[in-house]
Amino acid sequence: MIFLKVQNKWSFKVIIGLLIIILLFLPFSFFGQGQSSVDVSKVAKYDFGKTIFPGEDVINDFNINKYPLASNLNYLLDKLLTLDIYGIISAISTGVVPLPISEFSAGGISKTGIAEGFSGPGILVEENNKLLVKAPDNFLWGYKVPYTLAVKVENGVNIVEDNKIIKHVAKEDINNDTIPNLYLSGDFVAKWFKKAKVNDSVTLNYGIGNFSDNRSLIKPDEIKSFFGEEVFNYTYKYPSGSPIMVYMVNYNEEIATTSYSYLGSHPQYNDAKRAFNAQQFVRAWNNTIIPPNSTSSGTEIIGFAMVSDPEAPGGYASHGVCPPARALRSSSYAMGFSLPKGMNGDVYAVNFGVNPGSGIKVTNSGDYPVKIVMWTVGKGPNMVIYARMVKFKPSEY
Repeated sequence: MIFLKVQNKWSFKVIIGLLIIILLFLPFSFFGQGQSSVDVSKVAKYDFGKTIFPGEDVINDFNINKYPLASNLNYLLDKLLTLDIYGIISAISTGVVPLPISEFSAGGISKTGIAEGFSGPGILVEENNKLLVKAPDNFLWGYKVPYTLAVKVENGVNIVEDNKIIKHVAKEDINNDTIPNLYLSGDFVAKWFKKAKVNDSVTLNYGIGNFSDNRSLIKPDEIKSFFGEEVFNYTYKYPSGSPIMVYMVNYNEEIATTSYSYLGSHPQYNDAKRAFNAQQFVRAWNNTIIPPNSTSSGTEIIGFAMVSDPEAPGGYASHGVCPPARALRSSSYAMGFSLPKGMNGDVYAVNFGVNPGSGIKVTNSGDYPVKIVMWTVGKGPNMVIYARMVKFKPSEY
């Protein structure tokens, strides 16, 4: 304990001594020598567009430009002020000192290269040859995009990620143990393989890309750790190409419009199945979030009961989905949106051959995200189906 106290006093005296020396010689030092030659893409630890969270180190210290210590004592002063003892010793022993991080960063990065001063998923960017980590906007969204593919070749399948082959599986070895099976099982891929042509592909897993702030794609194994289990589950439920809201902060919810319709009785189409299909429609669409100027469907994992109908193509239709579709259509119109794709303006609102969950597309042409909320009251033919649009607005509005 006594030794540590002595050592701490000695270190403090050394730092004070160096500080005095630097202050004495600063008038003879050439400030900022060579700053304009810094390539921030090389000193950044990650590519621009990378999602960054507070506390992450974003600077590659080994790539920072170094300059003669004698003519850049002010750079050593920066090391002193940040208590970078190793950097001080290195500068004195080598005679060169790195350019201070503050000279080539513009925000969201501390003097020691740590992301700070924001919450949520930031983004690493370059502006005017300065490195910075930007805080996310009030709303951040991307789109569900294919990431892991199984591509058929002559003797099996290649597992491809980011346009690179990461694994080959011989055709006789295609099974649940050899194929990643979050979305498609190995058994499904084995059946697909028998019918597919060479170079055909199926998607095994999805990431989130094409973000509203142009950040880089988020890999499948990053979704849950970056944005939480709720976003991961939402991504899983919706079809490829769907917009995925990954972050919302400082906003108010405003009920914009509410519509309703009645299921009614049509015994020729089996009222029990109709009631089931109406509830399935509600499950498929409830809590769907559509960002501004984007289009979304409901989920694709909801099934519907087929009912015999001689007028329908193929002789069957999912009767019972039209009443909730009418409620959704009315709410869309009340928001000023166009007729949802896959619908028509008649009482039988859902076009034949369209999946009522993943096949219908609602376009949000407004300036703010909206959430579709659907629910039912009552049972059987007396069921009332509600569709509500909830608008999300930044708190400052």
